[in-house]
Amino acid sequence: MYTPECSYCGEKWSYGQTFKQVFKIRMICPHCGKENYYDANKKGGWLPLLAIPIFLGLAILLNLSSTGIILIGCLLMILHILTIPYRTRLQKAGK
Repeated sequence: MYTPECSYCGEKWSYGQTFKQVFKIRMICPHCGKENYYDANKKGGWLPLLAIPIFLGLAILLNLSSTGIILIGCLLMILHILTIPYRTRLQKAGK
């Protein structure tokens, strides 16, 4: 898994640098100070959405209790949030 690179200077961002800025519209490069934006055209960005029907199908097949479903759902959501910096790609403004 890789963290993003600045679309201007090409320097890699650390996990912490990315996580601090990933929920902002404009992400400022900690190396060169230029504005980067989230690349919405990244292929495969919809893949985490596949977890929802798979999770629900498994919950039905395994006959999980509502508490089990909520617990597993919360764990999946935490995992999704913690992996956002690895799935983030940056682009220059106006692209």
